[in-house]
Amino acid sequence: MIHRFILLAFGFWRGRLRAKAWTLSIGFLACLIFNTLVALAVNRWSKSFFDALQTREPDGIIQCIVQLAVLGAVTAVAAIATLQCRMRLQIGWRLWLTANLVERWLQRGPSREQAISHSLDNPEARIADDGRQAVELFVDLAGGVINIFLVSISFIVVLWQVGGSFEIFGVTVPGFLVIAVVLYTVMTSLGMWILGRPLVMSVEDKAAAEGHFRYALTKVRDDLEKSDDSRDQLGPPPDFRGRLACLAKQWAFVIKGQTRIVFLTSANGLFAPAVPLLLGAPKYLAGDLTLGDLMQAAAAFVQVQLSLNWLADNALSIANWSASARRVAALDLAIENREAVAQDEAIIAFPKDMMATASDRMRDAPSARSRTA
Repeated sequence: MIHRFILLAFGFWRGRLRAKAWTLSIGFLACLIFNTLVALAVNRWSKSFFDALQTREPDGIIQCIVQLAVLGAVTAVAAIATLQCRMRLQIGWRLWLTANLVERWLQRGPSREQAISHSLDNPEARIADDGRQAVELFVDLAGGVINIFLVSISFIVVLWQVGGSFEIFGVTVPGFLVIAVVLYTVMTSLGMWILGRPLVMSVEDKAAAEGHFRYALTKVRDDLEKSDDSRDQLGPPPDFRGRLACLAKQWAFVIKGQTRIVFLTSANGLFAPAVPLLLGAPKYLAGDLTLGDLMQAAAAFVQVQLSLNWLADNALSIANWSASARRVAALDLAIENREAVAQDEAIIAFPKDMMATASDRMRDAPSARSRTA
């Protein structure tokens, strides 16, 4: 289903709006690269500022304050540009996907029985809600993955250069801060995967329960709009208490999974900034690192750790996107199957119409010959 959703949704870059799609995509990528460059500039600024504090240079501190004001303005402009490209890409992609699904959905026939498949719950919500989430979350997640590579590579170079090597029991370890951040991230990511793995299935089950409940509400609304004469033949109303109980149960599983993840992320938020300071303290006390070097290495350590740990931190968003994408793909599959059935029915009906026409002509033939005689 994920593969089917990608094939469906990526038609935005191949259709008549492909120029707009590619322009916004390239603009979004350029903004991510520019944000990485700004982050590197801020990292270098921290070294200059703390070195000026260590040497007690008022002129250097004033110069750093001016530089910080300029960096603040540049950061704001970069954030605005990124927001504009990201949101315009999301809304353009969503409008294209929604129009595509609605047009194909409505072409299935004028009647409600032909327009709605009883094997799917609430196709309206799949188009409106799940389509929106699938597109918006995909853009956010894609931007996050690109940012992982940009930030990780950039700040790993900073860590390697600033941290240098470290001697442990007579053995020189080059780039010890890079090794430390990789090991630390592996431990936190592994813990996040173990604690958050059940959350993916819980989120998908919760999305399905939400869809069943919305479908029940839609059915009740349609039943109430019917005439009083046919209302007695509608059958008993849906079991709302049962559906709400099922929805509450799925939410309980999601809350349980979220609690586990929050426990780990809270502890990581406390230890991640302190680990590089503790590792760099011996070299700072030995005079091999200045205060600016230590703070620059600590900031780079946190940036790399956050980037490498992005996949674990966004487990819930990935689960939500997966659930929405699967529901949209299931609707697309149902529409395609219905279109195939309609084509088969038309092909089968065509010979029958020809046979009926030929039979009518044969019945009319004797009367015509008698009139001629």
